[in-house]
Amino acid sequence: MKAVRQALRNRDVFDGVQVSMGASVTSWRTLRCVIGLAAITLQPALTINCQEQLAAGRTGLAESGSAHTIVRSTRIEKALDELRARFPNRIVIGFEELFDERPDTEPQVDLGRKDSSLEEVLNHIRNIAPKYRIELLQGRMVHVYPAKQSADPAGLLDIRLREFSMPQDSCLDQAIEHIDQRGYAPELSRFLGQRKERWYRSYGRQIPGVVGDILGDCFASAAPGPVYRNITVRQALNEMAKRSLQVSRGEVTASSPLYRQYKPLSWRFRFRRDADSDTGLGGVAVFQTF
Repeated sequence: MKAVRQALRNRDVFDGVQVSMGASVTSWRTLRCVIGLAAITLQPALTINCQEQLAAGRTGLAESGSAHTIVRSTRIEKALDELRARFPNRIVIGFEELFDERPDTEPQVDLGRKDSSLEEVLNHIRNIAPKYRIELLQGRMVHVYPAKQSADPAGLLDIRLREFSMPQDSCLDQAIEHIDQRGYAPELSRFLGQRKERWYRSYGRQIPGVVGDILGDCFASAAPGPVYRNITVRQALNEMAKRSLQVSRGEVTASSPLYRQYKPLSWRFRFRRDADSDTGLGGVAVFQTF
């Protein structure tokens, strides 16, 4: 029974899909493929098979966990997908998303005329989703975050990094989704490890091992830079997203000679509250690219 209780405690549900979690911060893209390589159905306009998804690393914001369940977009997700479709190579997004319930039907959003300017479209999104603030930052970065409550109750995005080295362009998606691992953000990794260790000690249990997933050269010691000092986790995510936009626009030379960047990378952070989670955070945090 003890083993069963532990297994249940380590399971989490994301958008209706229950999975076994081995770390506090997890790649949703990887989870989708592990759940069922051939049984993943995305929304019609954003359909992509799992192998293509692993290669591209970017899909829409709402995706399903099985062939029989379609995950509906929230209004803000739908609006941001439409925003990227309107300006596919002009902006990237940093999205701090509340863990809202999914609607029963796919929402419809109106972002105005097709020839609307970026600022006009952003104003439409502000009206569509008043729960969020939307700011256009330097470097064509659109920051979307809750107007009142925080999407990051544990304060992970505000943790300061003494140094952050820009990864290879071929590793940007992995670095965003695994920013707590592979040495990219040691202060974040240390904080998460300490909280997890504290949780296990409070229950008199031994911390389980975690299977590594490092493939190739996507880890901090191979990152070519430049080096950013005394920046937050949020700022590091923004810098990686902006770098992907610069590469996709041909404004900089790709650091990976054989790398071909098809689309800019945007990032999303979500936190699902769960008082029983072994993360010690009162929930499970997820970093994603889209």
